[in-house]
Amino acid sequence: MACNSLSSLPRACSDGSLGGVNKVYIIAYKDLATIVGANDVFSASTSGIVNAVGLASGKTYVEIGLLKDTSGLTEKLTKDNTKGTNFFTQTFSLVLGDITPTNTQFIQDVKGQPVSVIYKTRTNAYFILGLNGQFEITTIEGGTGVASADLIGHTCSFEGISSGTAQLLDPSIVASLIAA
Repeated sequence: MACNSLSSLPRACSDGSLGGVNKVYIIAYKDLATIVGANDVFSASTSGIVNAVGLASGKTYVEIGLLKDTSGLTEKLTKDNTKGTNFFTQTFSLVLGDITPTNTQFIQDVKGQPVSVIYKTRTNAYFILGLNGQFEITTIEGGTGVASADLIGHTCSFEGISSGTAQLLDPSIVASLIAA
């Protein structure tokens, strides 16, 4: 494969941007469906923006309630020139506030299977993870805490590998993917 030439990359011009995530939606990977003609659970435009995601009948991404400033994505490139391999490890974390039967059931449901995650950044961009079936929960840590200000709940970390960074999701299809 020939490598692309580099293009100039001007500095982004904005009035400011905010880090972090303000919406998260998750679905079990098994609830995605192959798109006819695409031979995959998604399709993307030539610019790489995901413009279709196949869902099994009656299935949608479900919203996960977030505590302020507790969710986000980190990505790390691993490259081995001696083997000719490179991939990104993507880690997405979220905090489930309180210990409730609903939160406990969510933990039980996600701990043994791959998932796909849609998240909306504070800059109103949508991204999608886990469309390759390799995104799973890796750690769950939590409890009641000790001091009055400690977290009562669980911090969940999902991790997967991908050949590229998190894919942008066409915002015009989000409403068709999430539970009403």
